[in-house]
Amino acid sequence: MLSVTPAAHPRIESDIVPAMSSPLYTSRTKELPFSEVPESLRQALTDHATKASLELNHVRVWITHRENPESSSFLGRLFGRRSNPVDPDPQHDMMLVLHPTHVLVGTQGPSRGTAVLSLPLLQATVARGSSLAGMLGADADAPTDDGLTISGFPGSNGANQPGTYFMGLGPGADTEACVDAVTAALVRVKNPG
Repeated sequence: MLSVTPAAHPRIESDIVPAMSSPLYTSRTKELPFSEVPESLRQALTDHATKASLELNHVRVWITHRENPESSSFLGRLFGRRSNPVDPDPQHDMMLVLHPTHVLVGTQGPSRGTAVLSLPLLQATVARGSSLAGMLGADADAPTDDGLTISGFPGSNGANQPGTYFMGLGPGADTEACVDAVTAALVRVKNPG
């Protein structure tokens, strides 16, 4: 009988590191003044803030423009599919607004319309990356889109788990400033004094 010891059978790196798909979107994030937020998002944000009694003075705003590129596979290109075939929009914008007591998020796209949500910072938790990869497990071939998963929103259909929002981010200094600012705000609000 032949036995193989671990030293005689080295693992291949692909056995150790889970495969990750390339990002589904091409994303560009920038911080900008509230006055430069695209009109439909700015109006939805203003309406939401008014209903929630939130003043929009002294807020920081980041916008991510996300493009859903054409599929890179032969069949995907042949059938005119996009990188994320379930997203009806070829592009959309995402917004993160950091208020002194809340985080507000929004999205707009040609098919998805415009929506804004808010969450008190005291209820919020954030994690870098997508919660999708965590839910699928270490062996999942999950996309590598960068961003923040914001948790603490009301769950849907009476779920016991909090709702989440994935804020896609692009590479660059504005992305790092966004992550740092949100993280610092959570620490400040949850540890007063």
